[in-house]
Amino acid sequence: LGVLIGNTKIPEHLREKARFVLNKSLDICDQITSPRAVSFIIIGLALSGVKEVDRIRKYADHLISLYNDSSSEEWQWFESSLSYSNSKISEALFYAYYVTNNSKYLEIAEKTLEFLCSVTFENKMFSPIGQNGWYIKNGHKAYYDQQPVDAASMIQTLILAYKLTKKDDYLKNSVIAFQWFIGNNSLNQVVYDEFTGGCHDGVGEFSVNLNKGAESTVSYLIGRLTIEEENDRQLQMLGEKTIKNVPSSTMSLSFNIKEALISSSFALKK
Repeated sequence: LGVLIGNTKIPEHLREKARFVLNKSLDICDQITSPRAVSFIIIGLALSGVKEVDRIRKYADHLISLYNDSSSEEWQWFESSLSYSNSKISEALFYAYYVTNNSKYLEIAEKTLEFLCSVTFENKMFSPIGQNGWYIKNGHKAYYDQQPVDAASMIQTLILAYKLTKKDDYLKNSVIAFQWFIGNNSLNQVVYDEFTGGCHDGVGEFSVNLNKGAESTVSYLIGRLTIEEENDRQLQMLGEKTIKNVPSSTMSLSFNIKEALISSSFALKK
């Protein structure tokens, strides 16, 4: 709903219906406490442009409270486990910072995202938490089965983090996360199928999951569109400046994104 409302290219009558549904749901949203659900609400409200700053602040404070209850020096997280779409919780706090300018939200967003990256990026490869056991605090990380939704979520979170902080490592890791779809994973096998346009349902210990569900394909497309949009933004930045004034890191990052996109040959225009 938030994306629909916030997209001015969508016909106004559709956006108006989305606003109606969103407004009717807000009282119910106030009763939700699950960290992922609360995070998606924050993200939706931020993207919608609807003036709900107090609600966003209230929900973000709830996430901060969960972080204070669950985190330790070794475990910088909102829960006692890491499961699916983990990065969306950190992403919600990045959005809360963007809307409210509260530096506390940015601080916790970065701490938790860096913790998550420390356990999901290994040897220049993205290795999301496996659904076959997850990662329980004081336990061991499950490596399989890895899901496309986690790669897409991580790409979106890292791109947003880069836009807000201008820290190059976030952008570099977003490219690595995207490459998970095209073979830079523990199996060295492509997860996205360029021949069918579908995306396999995950990476197992010995093979990719041969199913190609809608969620997986949509996850690939979200990841692809997010990384491509940032590539276009980077190229526009290069075009607006003379080469001598462009930091070398910006140029190399732009080319890294381009290489990742070339490696994934599916044409979105088809």
